[in-house]
Amino acid sequence: MEVFQMFSRLGFWPLGPIVSVRIILGVLAVAGVVFSVVMLIDCLKRPPRKFIHPLTKNGTYDRLIWAAAIIVSLWFYFLGAIVYFFAVKQTKTKDAEDKD
Repeated sequence: MEVFQMFSRLGFWPLGPIVSVRIILGVLAVAGVVFSVVMLIDCLKRPPRKFIHPLTKNGTYDRLIWAAAIIVSLWFYFLGAIVYFFAVKQTKTKDAEDKD
């Protein structure tokens, strides 16, 4: 935290007088938790056939594996939720391609 306080005292920190660094870090932490919860809900609602690249045979345990990764990653800067977002959520399913 001392590094952030040092930057807030320097002249090039544009938000120093307006917003504290702790407030910015707090907002980012809350946003990360909200993002992880949204990705966890999406993971638990997603049917097994919607996982494009199944991790297990027929995607049987994919939901469980991704949910565990998202929950465990809350201590690692929300990495599991970010990976889930790009690996599963952003990929187009075959059903969506057929509709287009």
